Amino acid sequence: MSLVLMYVKSMVGYMIVALPFYIISRIIFLKKKQKRIKVINELLMLIFVLYIVGLASQTIVPDWDMGIITDTGEFYFNIHLSNEISKVNLIPFHTLYQYFFETNTNVSDWSSVSLLNIIANFLLFSPIGFFVPLIWKKCFSFKNVFFLGLTVTCLVEIVQLFIGRSTDIDDVMLNTIGVIIGYGIFSLLNLILVKLPHKKLLQI
Repeated sequence: MSLVLMYVKSMVGYMIVALPFYIISRIIFLKKKQKRIKVINELLMLIFVLYIVGLASQTIVPDWDMGIITDTGEFYFNIHLSNEISKVNLIPFHTLYQYFFETNTNVSDWSSVSLLNIIANFLLFSPIGFFVPLIWKKCFSFKNVFFLGLTVTCLVEIVQLFIGRSTDIDDVMLNTIGVIIGYGIFSLLNLILVKLPHKKLLQI
């Protein structure tokens, strides 16, 4: 659980920094386009954009550190584009097999890193499957959301090749399944609301 909290804190930090930039740029955009402001739609957009920032911070932003050297008082800022423990796996189910059968802390232990990695891969991308069809009507179909999710996850893994992070085909599968789960939740809620009088999930 402490590992999850560490990632969440890191994501929130990036979100807080991005928040004022998004609000200012969105206000300028709406005024320029002279669009009518719909509070609920804007709130959904805000949540989705902040989520994307948080997602990027944990997937495609390289590890970095900064500070001041105690002895000299000199400021430093380092970006790490390599990592000795990073790996590349292009064999489907290889990593999942290790999680289930080979690691010392496999998924039978609910506090294990293996289980946390699997759950994180599901949850991290599921909001894409939920928010994209909710906000953009053109992406309402399962096919559009599926291919969008697959494309995004593939691009993330490709970028990770160059920033010192592990690249794994199993992550692509888990992330895409996460997108599908998000879309399933959206579809279920949309189906329930459509059956009610004058109710439907809002879309921009």
